[in-house]
Amino acid sequence: MKTKIVFVNHASVIIKGSGISILSDPWFRGDAFNKGWRLLHQTSDEEVNQILDTVTHIWISHEHPDHFSILFFKSFSKKIKDNGIKLLFQSTKDKRVVNFLKSIGHNVMELRFNQEKILNDNFSVTCIKDGFYDSGLLIKNGTEKILNLNDCEVTTQQRADEVLNITSNIDVLLTQFSFAAWKGGKDNIKWRNEAAKEKLNTMELQINKFKPNYVIPFASFIYFSNQENKYLNDAINTPQKVLEKFKNTESNIIFMKPGDEFNPTGPELNVEDAISFWQDKYDILDTNTYTSFDEIPLPKIKESFLIYCERIRKNNSIRLIKVLRNLSPIPFFQPVIVHLSDLNQTVEVDYVSEVLIKSQKVPMITMSSESLNFIFKNPFGFDTLTVNACFEEGRKGGFVSATKTLAIENLNNMGIPISIKTLFNFSIIKLFLTRLYRVARKLDA
Repeated sequence: MKTKIVFVNHASVIIKGSGISILSDPWFRGDAFNKGWRLLHQTSDEEVNQILDTVTHIWISHEHPDHFSILFFKSFSKKIKDNGIKLLFQSTKDKRVVNFLKSIGHNVMELRFNQEKILNDNFSVTCIKDGFYDSGLLIKNGTEKILNLNDCEVTTQQRADEVLNITSNIDVLLTQFSFAAWKGGKDNIKWRNEAAKEKLNTMELQINKFKPNYVIPFASFIYFSNQENKYLNDAINTPQKVLEKFKNTESNIIFMKPGDEFNPTGPELNVEDAISFWQDKYDILDTNTYTSFDEIPLPKIKESFLIYCERIRKNNSIRLIKVLRNLSPIPFFQPVIVHLSDLNQTVEVDYVSEVLIKSQKVPMITMSSESLNFIFKNPFGFDTLTVNACFEEGRKGGFVSATKTLAIENLNNMGIPISIKTLFNFSIIKLFLTRLYRVARKLDA
């Protein structure tokens, strides 16, 4: 191979070849998902500046904060612009990320899905859409092909075949190796263990389908860093678990530590050294510092709630929501009952009627006051909650019921409003309901 791959951190690598050097998903320090995740290893600003002197492009796979780090762009925007680095992002309906990056002066290239983008005579990229937010990237350097799947859910034979039709067989596969979201709460160790195994089974499916010569597991070098979610660390996959699973595979499993450069025709990479580096990080998880949420008084939460209601009314047809709420055989947009654990107070949240009141009803979900306030203050708030897992069900089926109301902004973030037109977007409705059914099935197992 002429292409070189440099590992930086978590989901961030540099793909080098033929006059082009692409840095992916730069998140190098600070927490993510509202005090929910931290990196196992942080990259210093000095190292980042050195890295930025070597790249021509930065690709952002999707807007989750462990891939699209606002802190990174606040800290290094000037360096990126001074170096003439171009940014690559998927073409979306809402263009929120693209517009934000352009508003602070960046040169952004939008990548249309499944269409090859030529960067120079020998180097091209093809962006592959996956699920609600995610995207993967096929990189061609001459005859060599690298597929970066990061968080993409290529978990079935059908989906793998769809991607394979775009990529054909590849030389190198980069893919996530551990789970990264809520798995039923503290007592549901069974689901956590199953999720860890399913992630390895997904890797196996991808390896068998794409037949890469080399597999670089990445995009999982984090730990759950909050007092409310640290229990999730008991089931995460480590490099040792991955190697044990794939000890007989024909593909070469290549773990890398920060700064490692992989090129099969270059100096031999010390994989054992990389595994030891990461294992040392996992071994001290119990001694790490874990964050806690701040207590937010109820009047402050109500202020944020009114802003939340205004945002929902601006982006959706409240009239249609009321009709669906009353007539749909599936109970969407119903009031959500939330217990605020730190305030020892239960509230009823109803954005249709713009009401947030104290309640004696059995809660659907339990969370901190800061988490509820975060949902109201940020369009990505509920999506963040489902990833950081800093909540518990208050009753059986509570999470699924709450999701049918609170996930409205997940759709809005993709440029999909609740409107008459959306009712006929059967693919989105099917995807949403399928994911809900999958969660409900796990909770009932």
